[in-house]
Amino acid sequence: MIEPKEDPIVTLYREAFPHFAQMVRALGGTLEEAKDSFHDALLIYLERERAGKLHVHSTPKAYLLGTAKICWLHMRSKASFSLLPDGFDASEFNDPATDAAMEEREQRVLASLERTGKKCLQLLKAFYYDHLSMDDIAARLGFNGRRSATVQKYKCLGKVRENLKTNLKTKEAYAE
Repeated sequence: MIEPKEDPIVTLYREAFPHFAQMVRALGGTLEEAKDSFHDALLIYLERERAGKLHVHSTPKAYLLGTAKICWLHMRSKASFSLLPDGFDASEFNDPATDAAMEEREQRVLASLERTGKKCLQLLKAFYYDHLSMDDIAARLGFNGRRSATVQKYKCLGKVRENLKTNLKTKEAYAE
């Protein structure tokens, strides 16, 4: 039996997030900061790709890591954080001992996406993967119009973020 191919964005997430989380941790950041910055970068990537304004000069992974780093630095600059040193290379933080922990975290993110519900998954998939317009999404999923679909999309993204935060707090509570 032929196994279905994994969605390219999920593959990109699996490849890039562990490296980014390790970099943030090595620089004194938290996993929550890494997740927030990475998810913001992922949304930027997907929205630019959908709008046809994505100009990748190296690899999608490098582009996403660079965007996530900028998002994180911007967030941290509000807290008077100094910039990364010149010549910083995130690959030096690729520690195989943490791969299992990173994979576990990725599974929690994917589970959080699944917990948002079928309609949210359909909406997010239609927007980010199928590149449908909000009008098409509204018609396909039975919303009253573009605005309703847009509002629901942001509610779904909020659910994903909230699920991730709750999941992290639960894990931390059990770890204590």
